[in-house]
Amino acid sequence: MTKSTWVLLCTIAAVTTLEASKKRTVCSIKGEIHPAKAIRQVWLIRNGDTIPASLTGTRLNVEVKPGVYGVWIDAIAPYQDHLTADIDLFDNNSMELGNIELLQ
Repeated sequence: MTKSTWVLLCTIAAVTTLEASKKRTVCSIKGEIHPAKAIRQVWLIRNGDTIPASLTGTRLNVEVKPGVYGVWIDAIAPYQDHLTADIDLFDNNSMELGNIELLQ
């Protein structure tokens, strides 16, 4: 093998090792939404981007990267949509939204 091949292989090994050892922080948003029949979709909003969130029954439990989020619950009529804004997550913390009652 030539010297340039060895340099390339060592560089790839170093980058792979550094990426594997990088500290990855994961935060979570939790809550429960009632009534279940009123939920159409739950969205996470961050920097203008919307991401669909999955529910387990009426329970919301989403793992996200640190940042400032909003949770928008798209409700089925006659229930009203619900927005929880400015959820600030950092350093592996968790935000419990509690019980969210959708109003008619």
